Amino acid sequence: MSILITYAGNNSTTAECTKLLSEKLPGSHVVNLTKESPDISSYDTIIIGSCIRFNNIHSSVVNFIRNNLELLMEKDTAIYLCCGFPEKANQYLLHNFPKKLLDKSISIQCFGGKLRVKPHKLFDQLIIKTVQKNFKMENREYTEIDYESIQTMASDILPSKK
Repeated sequence: MSILITYAGNNSTTAECTKLLSEKLPGSHVVNLTKESPDISSYDTIIIGSCIRFNNIHSSVVNFIRNNLELLMEKDTAIYLCCGFPEKANQYLLHNFPKKLLDKSISIQCFGGKLRVKPHKLFDQLIIKTVQKNFKMENREYTEIDYESIQTMASDILPSKK
């Protein structure tokens, strides 16, 4: 059984989460959608990961889903998000993914995220600083990577491969 993990992100958090997931799924193949567009026909399971920026998934993930939706519907699929507001994950999912893809996915998780000021562009730095101030005013902890959700996804996928 073959597993493809596809992802795209604007900073290193999505790549870091993808690496952690791939380590839990031995033999999985990882593709950064900002760098290549994979042929998914030979894989049994396709995992799709994306960052969230201004309520939207990465444009490379949008294009990947649009270009492969028919074939994705024939595969086992899983979806994960990396975002600073995990409590909004369901909203992000419903806004960004086709309902039929969500309905058939064997695992859907939010891996959390990190609010980093650098290496973003100036505009992004200003927004992140504003968000960080709001977190402090609300006495809220910064979001971190949710390692348990990564393990949950790996566990959801591995039984289907036996």
